[in-house]
Amino acid sequence: MPPADTAARLAAWLAAHMEHHRLSADEVARELRVGAGQVRAWLAAAGHRPPVAAGEFDHLDTPVKLGAWLRARIADSGLTVRELAASTEHVSMSTVYNWLKGEHLPAPPAADEPDRFDLLLSNPALGLGIHQRVQLDEVRRRLTGTSLHVDDPAAWDARALPAANRSFTGRRAALRRLDRALADRAALVLVTGIGGVGKTALAVQWARSALARATYTDGCLYLDLHGYSAGPPVDADTARLRLLYQLGVDPRRLPSDTEAQAALYQRILADRRVLLVLDNAHGEPQVRPLLPAAPGCLALVTGRGRLTGLDVTSPGLARLDLDALADTEATALLRDLLGRLATKDVPDADVQALADRCGRLPLAIQIAAADYLTHHHPRRTSLADYTADLALGALATGPDDPATAVTPALDHSHRRLSPGAQRAYRLLGLHRAPDFAPAWAASVVAEPLDRARALLSELAQANLLAVDDRGRYAFHDLLREHAAALADRHETAEDRRAAVGRGLDHWRAGGIAATMAAEPGRDPIVVRPLAPGVTPEVFDDYDAAARWIDDELEGLLAGAAHAAEAGFDADVWQFAWTAANVLGDRGQWSRQIELARLSLEASQRAGDTEAIARSHRFVAHPAIRDGRVDEARTHLRSALDLHRADADAAGQAAVLHSLAAIEEHVGDYAAALACAETALAIDRDRGFLGGQGRALNEIGWHLAHLGRAAEAVEPCLQALAVFEKLGDRGGAALTLDTLGYIRHAGGEHDAAIAEYRRANAEFRALGRPFETAGTLDRIGDVHADAGDRAAARAAWGESLALFEELGHAVADEVRAKLEAPE
Repeated sequence: MPPADTAARLAAWLAAHMEHHRLSADEVARELRVGAGQVRAWLAAAGHRPPVAAGEFDHLDTPVKLGAWLRARIADSGLTVRELAASTEHVSMSTVYNWLKGEHLPAPPAADEPDRFDLLLSNPALGLGIHQRVQLDEVRRRLTGTSLHVDDPAAWDARALPAANRSFTGRRAALRRLDRALADRAALVLVTGIGGVGKTALAVQWARSALARATYTDGCLYLDLHGYSAGPPVDADTARLRLLYQLGVDPRRLPSDTEAQAALYQRILADRRVLLVLDNAHGEPQVRPLLPAAPGCLALVTGRGRLTGLDVTSPGLARLDLDALADTEATALLRDLLGRLATKDVPDADVQALADRCGRLPLAIQIAAADYLTHHHPRRTSLADYTADLALGALATGPDDPATAVTPALDHSHRRLSPGAQRAYRLLGLHRAPDFAPAWAASVVAEPLDRARALLSELAQANLLAVDDRGRYAFHDLLREHAAALADRHETAEDRRAAVGRGLDHWRAGGIAATMAAEPGRDPIVVRPLAPGVTPEVFDDYDAAARWIDDELEGLLAGAAHAAEAGFDADVWQFAWTAANVLGDRGQWSRQIELARLSLEASQRAGDTEAIARSHRFVAHPAIRDGRVDEARTHLRSALDLHRADADAAGQAAVLHSLAAIEEHVGDYAAALACAETALAIDRDRGFLGGQGRALNEIGWHLAHLGRAAEAVEPCLQALAVFEKLGDRGGAALTLDTLGYIRHAGGEHDAAIAEYRRANAEFRALGRPFETAGTLDRIGDVHADAGDRAAARAAWGESLALFEELGHAVADEVRAKLEAPE
């Protein structure tokens, strides 16, 4: 038994240690392998109370509960309320009694008057430490509506920041280190460590913390730099463009010079308090140009490499080398994942042994837990036996990360799968789909849909695939890499290429079928024969087709890029045929431009003249919209020459429609009308109704702009009849919009508004914000001409909000109408 003074000193040291590191009695007990009651007894015997555990005051959610807690604390102190008040400056006995009843709890003082609530908490008789007082102050602030914490995540702009990991456990020291870097005014924090150690999870957890949100009030930008992904790392110029888009920069107004783009990026950040999370960085040249120069911003960078070059060039740098979970954290995570029933009789040593065998890496622990729960029963296979059989060899997940402990656990999970699920895992991992449906997976593995569903279910149960509430599946990046590496070892090159081709074929055929169902006025294209094993999807109505396009759009874009990389160049333009218009309708114009250029490059490599001509048209469409008329004309001339050489009447008509749009853009409506009339003649000769409807609508529009509104009505009515016959809702809505313009030009205000509202309702239903905004703008014009300024302003206000959200320059014109004097 140590002397009393020694025990007192040890207790005092332990209390100070726990206070400084924010450790609870339970955490210390686990580290010392004693009971939590023993730790409390040591502290109490020497007159110390255990520091407050995180969340100990969370239950004080009403003033009455806070008062009851305070009453108990005063009773424990041995003082009466009278004695406590007498020994606390500026606090009266009646004030304390009011607080004990849950009444008149004061907000923090706004001026220099004393904070009576904090003065009471500071009374030594209550024995409260600084961290306890801070947490109780936050309780007081929460109850009085003066909290500094941001509780509504929707009010905080977090562009693309992933959701927090629900199984996130521990990392208290790392989170405190990030808090300290914030207090130290660091400009750059590097979080580095091996793959699977939880760098991204930590970064997201801290970025979503109340402290980070309260400090960086202008929000958070997030970008995955793909430093260790299946594809190439994102280069700095592309990364900066993506961040500029997140910051709301209009792609049309971006300077073409990269140095000017860099200056614009820094200028925007200069006036903001922004947290920038750059995830999965590859090297210093990739990161350095993205770092904010503004003193109010912080860059949080994660990567497997240490990026030591940034130590020289980046003042204000703080480092956090993330290691495996601590013993207590790893076992806590494992027990949480396994559940009480599987671990209630399991000794701590056995849980610790499995966590250690998994390298105490969060991802490996999650996979091992899922594998144990899926394939074993605690009564038949103990956790100790499972751990003994778990052979964890060393296999790097990438060329720059040979010291990872994730791949061995994944290999073990793969070996536990049925042969069919093993093959499915390997073949699905060859693709880049962000998420996917069972029907697509069935084509990739060349199995019936029911069989594919069973295989996906097995993979999800083994925690090798995630499944969302829509029934769509997704790989974790590391798991995808692991699956692809296994495919390289276990599948022949011919089988791997066939699996890639089947997945691309499914998207390509499905995209064409869905587009024709959603837009029956489109000129159909011929689909080359599909690979054996592909089961294309069919669509009976617009709604089913529109849902498919919504769900698969990201897959289509990933498929287009993958097709170009994997040597399926001849197919890329068909992906663009499906996705380009959708991107344009939704205002995702930068992606539309990227896809069109990808299609043109792939088509030129393939040497397919039809594909090249169509790709020139894909590139021309956004150029017309953005006012790049010369560029658009050049591409359309190239397309027209190719279509003429191939005697392709459909292609020639399509080019004429685009040329009409160019002439309209430059204000030559007579030339635009001539183009539309020529396109109409071609489409009538070949009997294509969709083209006829489009040309008739264009003719009506151009006639109205030439002051011939009376002549314009009939072609539009003919166009409307064509689109209604075809079931083409988008074409019909565009025609109704034209009719609204014609009625307005003829002075028929009520009729114009009626036509516009019909068009607007359909554009909204079809999810076309650009057309919706344009129709609202024109509705405002009609109201203004009719003398109803209030209704005009309401319509223009809605239009402006949509145009600003899209980042389109037309917003300036609408804003000018709103700001014009009445």
